Amino acid sequence: MHTPPGLTPVRTLATVASVLIAVVCAVDLYATWAAWNTHSVVADFVAGVPGVTDSDLYAADDATTTALWLSVLALVASAAVFLTWLWRARVNSERLSGVHHRLGRGWTIGGWFCPIVNLWFPRRIVDDIWRTSRPDVPTDQLQVDPLPLSPLVRAWWLALVANYVVLYFLRIQNSSGDVTLGYFETVAVYSTISTGLVLVAGVLLIRVVRQITEWQSTPRITMEHTTPRQAT
Repeated sequence: MHTPPGLTPVRTLATVASVLIAVVCAVDLYATWAAWNTHSVVADFVAGVPGVTDSDLYAADDATTTALWLSVLALVASAAVFLTWLWRARVNSERLSGVHHRLGRGWTIGGWFCPIVNLWFPRRIVDDIWRTSRPDVPTDQLQVDPLPLSPLVRAWWLALVANYVVLYFLRIQNSSGDVTLGYFETVAVYSTISTGLVLVAGVLLIRVVRQITEWQSTPRITMEHTTPRQAT
């Protein structure tokens, strides 16, 4: 399907972003396995299980370190592609309708990195892109508030924020300095919960990306604005 005239193509970026989001989920699963593997090896070592040596501890630690670096690489790559897609989708949504977005275009990227407001600005940005990209938006619609919100976006953001909370408590646990067998178990439990939330958020975000992309790839009349209609 061809991109309507006046819009920037987003389908390829959407596909790459979806794949990288799936990679993030896969790496998180590996990280959770590594956490439980470390707990198991440490428990066996402490219990004096025959055959469990220092080399097993080092191997478990190496697996955890590998998972950490893979997580960083996957997250950076997926974030870069997703934010590029999000920016283009925002610009396209402004050309598709005359509806005022609640936040200025700069917050499409900046909202993710500013403390405090990054707890709700990104969702507001995605919500407005979703609402203004729908093919059933009235041509005379100017305000975004009457347009329906997306349950998908809401569920995605709730899962993401819940994961932020879990990771916050995990950082507290890591900074406690109390490295015991119980510590490794707690880390593994937090990692499992976090991975579950990441999987939910990842699946929902892929659906959001695909739906917005589908709407923006559907042939229709676009609105050319000399000045983007957006909040400041």
